Amino acid sequence: MPAMMTEPPHSPKTHVPKTNTPETQRPVIHPPATERMPATLSELGSPLVSARSAEIYHWQDGEILKLFRAGFCENSARQEKLNAEEAHRQGATSIECLGQVSIENRSGIVMKRLDGRTLTERADANPLHIWGLPYTLARLHADVHNARSEKMQDIRQIIAGFLQHSAMDFLTSAEKQTALAYLADLPDGNAILHMDFHTGNILVNARTETVIDWATAARGDAGADIAMTCFLFNEAELFPGISKAQEVFYNLMRRMIYRRYFRHYLRIRKLNKEKVKQDIDLWYPAVLICRLALWSAPTEIKPLQQKIRQRLQGLSTAQKITGKIAGKADAR
Repeated sequence: MPAMMTEPPHSPKTHVPKTNTPETQRPVIHPPATERMPATLSELGSPLVSARSAEIYHWQDGEILKLFRAGFCENSARQEKLNAEEAHRQGATSIECLGQVSIENRSGIVMKRLDGRTLTERADANPLHIWGLPYTLARLHADVHNARSEKMQDIRQIIAGFLQHSAMDFLTSAEKQTALAYLADLPDGNAILHMDFHTGNILVNARTETVIDWATAARGDAGADIAMTCFLFNEAELFPGISKAQEVFYNLMRRMIYRRYFRHYLRIRKLNKEKVKQDIDLWYPAVLICRLALWSAPTEIKPLQQKIRQRLQGLSTAQKITGKIAGKADAR
């Protein structure tokens, strides 16, 4: 399966951390290591994998370093570390996070190494694997949602914070108030949510399959996570530079994968189809806000702004109607 059929690797918007740490300082890792580790980028050697937001390096035997690029907020790296630790503790992933490091003013996290390929890469190598993708996606997503956490951040609070993000400056104060009221009414929950669940974030080998990349993880109602996956497989930007014919083909394929994933997910968790569809629709405005605040996909910005505004206008009307009904009831 071509890589562009799944979510492209756009990096989260970040800001440069303020620090006076010398570029050649030795890395600080928690817990302390017992042997000398690379202290500079040159000592790390060439990365095993390069992406827009981070590079993966060999660290020690059986370990890798995910080193975020310059400008990636240190607090964001720390939050991903905490998310990954909690996800592993609750059985949502087999990848173990070992600590946080800093090399030449770049934050990173050390993890146990698991060799393998992503579901996207495996399908690229052998298109026959496409037919098994939906079930694998559904089974692993169900496992994530069956895990529980009280330590991860509440997804509603995270998205409420995004309303202060510069990406939301196009909204009026009234629209932001409508969004806050809407978020406050969303259902609570303690399911672990990945919030970036697609074939590129599932690592497989001959022995195991596991979910990776917990940067956007949270806790809450599983409907939020399903709604985000719905967006990723149906509306997210495809890789730029492809032809119109390729765009049509890849859209058809990824939407087919999503439909089959959705059927398998419902069956595995024994859920009602119409109820879950209602949950997706309920969470969709929140997902749109989350997507716009976190990712920098140029072709998505205008469409997302329009969809967010349309959804908020509908919510505002509904809130006014509800308020009038409540007022009449109080008057009686």
